[in-house]
Amino acid sequence: MTEKENDLLAIFENRIHKLIKLYDEKKHHIEDLERSLKEKDEIIRQNKQMIEALQAKYTNLYTARRLAEDEAEFQNARKRVNKLVREVDRCIALLMLND
Repeated sequence: MTEKENDLLAIFENRIHKLIKLYDEKKHHIEDLERSLKEKDEIIRQNKQMIEALQAKYTNLYTARRLAEDEAEFQNARKRVNKLVREVDRCIALLMLND
């Protein structure tokens, strides 16, 4: 081999080593990105589960609140009706006394 061919071969080997090094760096970078992506996917999955749990809890609390309001409203209406019935009974009693 001539000196020029040896120089070209050395340059070629040098570039091959740089290319291999660059490939390894990019491969590690891709692995890091894939690992990061998996972690973020797991965080997203956990957050979705948390959102679903909170939505279910909200729905339960909302339903319980509505039932409590309805129950309180029912109790208030019942008290008003009982009071009106007592007043009607008193009126009837007074009317009967006046006869």
